[in-house]
Formats: sequence, C-alpha cells, structure tokens
Amino acid sequence: MTRLIWRAGPLLTLAAVIAAWHVVVARGWLGNPFVLPGPGAVAQRAGDLWSDGSLLRDLRITLGRVLAAFGLALCAGTVAGLAMGRSETARAALRPLVGLGFPAPKIAMFPALVILLGLGTASKVALGFAEAVFPITAAVAAAASRVPERLTWSAESMGSSRSSVAFRVVLPSALPGLLAGARVGLIGAIIGVYVGEMVVSSDGLGHAMVAGWRQLDTAQLYVSVAAVSVLGFVLDGLLLLARRRLLRWAPENASG
Repeated sequence: MTRLIWRAGPLLTLAAVIAAWHVVVARGWLGNPFVLPGPGAVAQRAGDLWSDGSLLRDLRITLGRVLAAFGLALCAGTVAGLAMGRSETARAALRPLVGLGFPAPKIAMFPALVILLGLGTASKVALGFAEAVFPITAAVAAAASRVPERLTWSAESMGSSRSSVAFRVVLPSALPGLLAGARVGLIGAIIGVYVGEMVVSSDGLGHAMVAGWRQLDTAQLYVSVAAVSVLGFVLDGLLLLARRRLLRWAPENASG
C-alpha cells in the first residue's frame, strides 16, 4: 500500500496543482484570466497546436537539441573529469577553467555563440552544452579523485595502460558521481536550449513561448512552459531508470 501511494505521489501532486490553478482562475483572484488562463483553456490550446502539428514539431526540435547538447556534455565532462580526478597536471590546467565557467551566467556568452555559430541549431546546442558540461565535469572529477589507489595500482601491476585504467577501473568506480552530475547537467541542457530558443530562434518550444507572448496568446505561452516541463520530467525519469539499472549493486538500490 505504501509503495502504491509512493508511486502515485507525482500524479496526486499534479492533480493538486491543477485543482488549485482552477480554483484561482475560477474565483478571479488574479483578475483578468488573460494573465493566467484556466487549465481548460490551456488544454484546449494545446489540443489545437497538437492538431495542426506545430506542438509536435517544436517538441521534436527542442528534444533533438537537448539530446545533442547533453550527449556532447556527457562525453566531454566525463573525459575532463577523469583527467582532473586522476592527474595533477590536468587538474592544475582545468580547475581554473571549471572554477570560472561553473558559476558564470552562460546566457552572457550567447551573443558570441550566435556570431560564431549562426542563428540555427548549433548556437542553441552550444548554450545547452555550456550549461551541462561544468556540473558533469565537477561531479566526475570529485568521484574519480575518491577511487581507492589500490584498485588502480592492481590494474597497472597487471600491465594495464593509464587510459585503460581510467575507463575500466576509475570510470566504473566513479559511476555514481557521474550519474549524479549527469542529472544536474541534463536540466542545464534543457534550460540552455530553451533559453536559446527564446532569445533567437524560429522554431522549438522556446520560440513558441515567445511567439505566444508577442501575439498576446497567453494560453500558448503556458502550453510551451508545460511542454518543456513535461519533457524535462520524462527525460529525468529515464535517467533515473538508467541509474537504477546501472547501479543495482549500490546500497540505495538494493531494495529495488
């Protein structure tokens, strides 16, 4: 019974939010419903956008950009993090870059990215990459630095090269930290792509949100926000599922 309630928790929370939203609009607590259309109006607008294909098209475009940004950040962050965690030279070279880039507002770089990469998909992927790569790098570096030396010494004594030790010994040991950083990086990729589409784009969910705002179609605005929220929720759920499967041996996953 407890497990059933736990699994139904997200649906119950969503139902409570929608119910509160309906009450706020129905009672007119925000005045003009133009400011916040009711859930029925937003759902109807979502149905219209789905019927004409524009919502599905924008969803596919944003999803493709997010996956590209996240995939590139995962590869680059893993390699850089392993190097920082296991090599003093790499740590000295990369730590200033990560230390400066992690807290910096990435949107400030977007005009330069647009100049370098153009108005199309590449600049949005680059901004998503910039948002995602630093938390992944930091998490992998921290996890890799905590791998017991006896494991690497044992592998090296059996003739394994340093690169082989990094990917066959250190990386599996650092996997919990990597996946924790990947979860943060995934959200960063979604935010970066969506913001990039809001600033300069002719497609994607971010563009749909700005188009709704400019056309005074607030229902479309909320459809875009809801769509990117659902996209993030689904991708995060898939990442958590992958984490449970990859870390079946971990104590927190022992109960299934």
